[in-house]
Amino acid sequence: MENSSTTTQEEEKPVRQTRLLGVLIVAMLLLMLIVYFWNSMFINIPAGHKGVLFRPFAGGTVTDRYFDEGLAFVFPWNEMTVYDTRVLSGQDSIDALTEDGLQVRAEISYRYRPTPDSLGLLHKNIGLRYKDLIIVPHITAATRDVISRYRIDALYTTSREDIQEDMLGRVRGQVDSIYPITIMDLIVRNIVLEKTVGQAIADKLVKEQEMLAYDFVLEKEHKEGERKLIEARGIRMFQDTSRISILRWKGIESTKALATSPNAKVVIIGKNGGDIPLILGGGN
Repeated sequence: MENSSTTTQEEEKPVRQTRLLGVLIVAMLLLMLIVYFWNSMFINIPAGHKGVLFRPFAGGTVTDRYFDEGLAFVFPWNEMTVYDTRVLSGQDSIDALTEDGLQVRAEISYRYRPTPDSLGLLHKNIGLRYKDLIIVPHITAATRDVISRYRIDALYTTSREDIQEDMLGRVRGQVDSIYPITIMDLIVRNIVLEKTVGQAIADKLVKEQEMLAYDFVLEKEHKEGERKLIEARGIRMFQDTSRISILRWKGIESTKALATSPNAKVVIIGKNGGDIPLILGGGN
């Protein structure tokens, strides 16, 4: 009996070893698969970002939810796309034609962000290149449309805020109301004209200022003429009422002033009442 039991144990020993070896092989294979697919299974979503999951065997893009920042686990056959949901910015230089057919270059800055609750739809319908596919074309079109309604001189003198508000309103109407994207603001940094055109406009503005100054001078002279006319009428009324000429009256006032001054002088009054006093100045 003892020999039979010993024989059985010796026969089972290789079987156990074979099973253990199989388990080790399977474990090593699983470990290798985990290491190989690590980056596909464990996705790090940075701060201010959201993740959108694509499941090829279960309906495609998940549109009803997103993965928040942190470490996310997904099966290796699924795909996670990470979106930056913070405030983003862009800059563009856009060539446009004015109402009178002259070319200008508008330097535009803008800020935008995707809508987190609709990232799934954004990913499904547009993708990560939504800025190039949606934002830039609409901003370009709005800029050209607004500039085309201004003549070159009006564009050069119109308030920059008015142009910006017009552009921003158009972009929001074409982007925010249709796509899960928010255009936060739009700034016209500069409007660059051709050198000759810019100089011509500057010269025109100088001429306009000169004309305004000339108009001011004319208006001033006109007012001065009215003042002198009123003064002359007053003098005429004074002479008609007092029967004293204005020259004699001025002479009387001057004589009175000199008579009360501390300086020595001689005042000679003519025979007739109409003569103007003659004043001979003395020393102090």
